[in-house]
Amino acid sequence: MPSDQRVALTVDAVVTDARGRVLVMERGTGPFRGSWVLPGGYVDPGETVEQACIREVREELGLAVKLTGLIGIYSEPGRDPRGAVVSIAYRAEVTGGTLTVTDEARAHRWLEPEEEVPMGFDHARILADHRAQMRA
Repeated sequence: MPSDQRVALTVDAVVTDARGRVLVMERGTGPFRGSWVLPGGYVDPGETVEQACIREVREELGLAVKLTGLIGIYSEPGRDPRGAVVSIAYRAEVTGGTLTVTDEARAHRWLEPEEEVPMGFDHARILADHRAQMRA
């Protein structure tokens, strides 16, 4: 790896409802444009990872959320085609706002508790880890 390349830090949110469904969005930008993904994005300087996760859900989906738990840290090389990216994934619940279509989220849908769809990045793994933790 070139010495000038750095690892980027991102967050992902598994937003659930009272029925155990998970909110996914159709990605409107690359990479994985058109794929189902979890809301999330880069951590900005001066914010915590928790603040970044809450902000990303608000920006991408128009929803206010509270974080209810840590799912895991994902650092597999190649998990993001843009480069070396580590993501911290959180469980979240909606506390307000209105579900909105944005440039980043062209569509959204609630997945039933065991429903699966093809997903971009390594988000299927994050979702599987979330579900395994909920069953434990």
